[in-house]
Amino acid sequence: MGIFDNKYTERILTFFLFFIILIPSFFVSFWCADLDGFIVKKIGFLLISLVCTFIPLLFFKKKVYFILEGIFGVLLAPIEISSLHLNHTTTDFMMMDTILNTNWNEAVELLSSVWLFALFVILIWIIYFFITFKYIKNQDFFSKRVKKVFMISIPIILLGGCVYYFMLARKLMTSDDTTWRDNLVDMKDMMTIKFRKIFPFDVYIATSDVVERRLDIRRSQERLKNFSFGLSPKEDEEEEISVLVIGETARWKNFGLNGYQRNTTPHLSQQKNLVSYSHLVTQANLTNNSLPIILSRANAIHSDIAYHEKSVCEAFAEVGYHTAWISDQDFNAYQERIIGTCDYTATINDKNHEKYVYDIDLMPPFETFLQQSSKKKFIVVHSLGSHFKYGQRYPESFKQFQPCYENNMDYLSINKDNAELIINAYDNTILYTDYFLSSLIQRLEKKGGIWSVIYLSDHGENLYDDEENLILHGSLIVSAYEARIPFFVVYSDDYQKRYPEKVLNIEANKGKNITSEVVFHSLLDMANIEDDIIDTSLCISRKSLMNQDSTYILNGNRKPILFMFDRLNAMQ
Repeated sequence: MGIFDNKYTERILTFFLFFIILIPSFFVSFWCADLDGFIVKKIGFLLISLVCTFIPLLFFKKKVYFILEGIFGVLLAPIEISSLHLNHTTTDFMMMDTILNTNWNEAVELLSSVWLFALFVILIWIIYFFITFKYIKNQDFFSKRVKKVFMISIPIILLGGCVYYFMLARKLMTSDDTTWRDNLVDMKDMMTIKFRKIFPFDVYIATSDVVERRLDIRRSQERLKNFSFGLSPKEDEEEEISVLVIGETARWKNFGLNGYQRNTTPHLSQQKNLVSYSHLVTQANLTNNSLPIILSRANAIHSDIAYHEKSVCEAFAEVGYHTAWISDQDFNAYQERIIGTCDYTATINDKNHEKYVYDIDLMPPFETFLQQSSKKKFIVVHSLGSHFKYGQRYPESFKQFQPCYENNMDYLSINKDNAELIINAYDNTILYTDYFLSSLIQRLEKKGGIWSVIYLSDHGENLYDDEENLILHGSLIVSAYEARIPFFVVYSDDYQKRYPEKVLNIEANKGKNITSEVVFHSLLDMANIEDDIIDTSLCISRKSLMNQDSTYILNGNRKPILFMFDRLNAMQ
């Protein structure tokens, strides 16, 4: 008889398979911020996870059960563990949106940086399925008598849970106008929220949310075919150029021109006619959530406006501007729709290059569009900026701040002990951004005429700045470091002569508390386009620009989080 040919050994292997299945749940109990410090909640979570794990055993035989758990659970475990490692939360919309928006090159880059972990995961998968197919018999796990007990007890437990949450809803969410039906809905929502944290259901729910979101975007493309802002073409024949540069993961604090102790912006700090704003925050701390707000009249509270109206690119097109989209970033369905409406597009990625793409590679298509004969031009430049991995965003000659991570930087190296290496590499990306932006401005200066540039980042970044020990971005709490972003305006001498009052207002408003919501309105107003669609309280070139005390910012799960501007004063 072989070593695995007895019931005792089969039981050991069965428990081993259960252990593999429950690994994500164990990680949740130790790493999930929602459970941190709450022993009762940890125990409750593990009990619910166990119940959810064992219920299918009532309906499937052993081998079938372990095969299904392997396919629909074990294979997804790395996603849950990665989410807990990076965000200290179970898999959510942000995590799945990031994964589903990752292209092949980014996936290879990620896997190559965590190859040891990936190898370990593959080994676990092989062991799990080998044991399942080789040694697990396809027989019932429970006797008929035990099944009957479970079939009776589980509905009772479920009913007890419904009663508990219904009473909790009655206690916490009842007012004079609340009906019993409202309480039932609240009960369902409260239970659903808890269920969203149970693996692997959280992965499937988050994936469903992302897919539904993308379908909404696709449907909006059809809805917007006949949409119009109703703008009239500009009648003057003077040549004018308006440029919007959207950076990536750049934070206000690390720009030398904003007072950073390091000279990360040697060129921009000397740039004439540049006005840098000190208190502008993003309206979302993830790229996919931030860009629609930057490019439309949407905001964090009314983010769906971006999918019911056209973009600032199309608004410029209505008044007779030729439009361009130039990018070295990947784009999602929302951007794809806008790009499809532009007169000129250039998208650069790693497939076109032997090694890495740098933002300076955007200059040839930028110059090509500048040379076109159209009098009015609007250009969106979407750069890689400080996108992780930092060391791949600049060439060797820009490694000024050392020691720093180079190509050996990976997700496993992200910890506070390596903060100096991480920050030095990040500052080098800002140094390179300075070079890229100054090159773009120099090209406009060489061309001459009336032109203006707005630069801002989509969101900031956490770099172990305080006791919260946050890193990267997309956090659920929204830190001041990922909220506060660089925002500046550069204009030509001819622009100043043409619009002197606008320039005075741009300078006067640079200390006001504002958000990325101003971009749509400010771009059109700076181009002297006048219409009711422009909110003058959101125009940096108007005296009426509103100074805000607070705003809302979409966190990684697209939930609006209240943000008070006085938090910027406390930044270290």
